[in-house]
Amino acid sequence: MAATGKAADGTENVQLYPNASSMWLTPRQSMYVESVCLGFLIFFMILQFGKEGMSFQRYFQPGYIRKIRSFRVVVIMSLLRGLWTRNTTYSPFFRLFLLGTYLKSFQKEVDSFIRLLPQAATILSMLLVLIIFYGWFGVVIFSDSEQGIRDFSNLIEGCWTMWICVTTANYPDVMMPSYNNNRLSALFFVSYMAISFFLIMNLILASVVNAYDGTIGRRKQVRSDIAQESLTQAFELMDTNKVGYIDRKSIMALFLVLNEDFPEIRRLSEDETKLLFGFLDKDGSSRITLEEFQDFGNVLLLEFTSEAAYETMVQLICQESLSQSGIDDCVPSSGRQGSS
Repeated sequence: MAATGKAADGTENVQLYPNASSMWLTPRQSMYVESVCLGFLIFFMILQFGKEGMSFQRYFQPGYIRKIRSFRVVVIMSLLRGLWTRNTTYSPFFRLFLLGTYLKSFQKEVDSFIRLLPQAATILSMLLVLIIFYGWFGVVIFSDSEQGIRDFSNLIEGCWTMWICVTTANYPDVMMPSYNNNRLSALFFVSYMAISFFLIMNLILASVVNAYDGTIGRRKQVRSDIAQESLTQAFELMDTNKVGYIDRKSIMALFLVLNEDFPEIRRLSEDETKLLFGFLDKDGSSRITLEEFQDFGNVLLLEFTSEAAYETMVQLICQESLSQSGIDDCVPSSGRQGSS
């Protein structure tokens, strides 16, 4: 694990860990592999560009897509530059950035993290001030002692010791030298832990949770706004005469288009389209207004199941016997009275 050798960028005497003391590819071979992978990515981007009609305006459309695709192009150009100059020192970071441009969940979490930083900045600054104060105070009270020489030799070392206490990585071992000499020195560390770990860290956790809850609510609102805007535009396109409603014939034609041209949407039977139109037409006027059309997306999510699928074996046998003989002996008298 401690072996050293030549890295992919040509640097000599570089520790090979975490490669388990083995280099499977030479520097030239690794560059060939990276060139092939970049070639596939560039070819895929060209296909996407062709899908957008070979239009830069459509490919780099305003908004979030423009930012992601522009950043992706910059990262790929940086990787190509590294291959051209044979300097791949920063290429691993660029590869991670490139992977992140294809992971939507990762992008959402990064956006959430950036948005919560301003909310947690105030509490983090309080923690920083507390660490600096206790670090300085520790340098003063533990000077010329075993504790001071080991953990509070200067302000930076004292702040680092206090940060270790916050993470509970070495607590209470960090205070044992002074505690063995004087039990009252425990007040210094106990008061610090009570304020920093049990109070400020909980405040940071609460701010992070609130920030994530706010982000989730904002995402839901954005999706709702986009859906309403898209449905409004679709309604205006279908309402060619600007009469403020869409007739039944247009809606049924829309269902047909969805069945033929959009395989990602489940195929709707004729009976299902009639039922869906009935759900949309709340006032029974056979006309769909803009307010009713706003529920189009929710209506498409409805699923229908035939009642026959829930019939028991006895009901099926009775129905079969009734259909063959025409005799209603299998039907209880109470059931016949109720049906009449």
